[in-house]
Amino acid sequence: MLRYRLTASTLGIHQTGMSSVAISIPAGTVVTVPRGLVKNVGFVEVEWEGKCIDVFAVDLRERGELVRAMSATGTG
Repeated sequence: MLRYRLTASTLGIHQTGMSSVAISIPAGTVVTVPRGLVKNVGFVEVEWEGKCIDVFAVDLRERGELVRAMSATGTG
């Protein structure tokens, strides 16, 4: 599991039922990448405030800095 701190505000997409909602994730936020897999169209799923949010993988690479990798048990 990876954790990234965003250095700039980043757009994310949250699926709510049958619709998608665009969300701005503020700079300084730490998001968790539970799987590390790039989804279709270059999105990666992150966890933020208890929600699963899709962000562009390129945005995460360019606007995020790796905080540290976490093991499956939640420890460093």
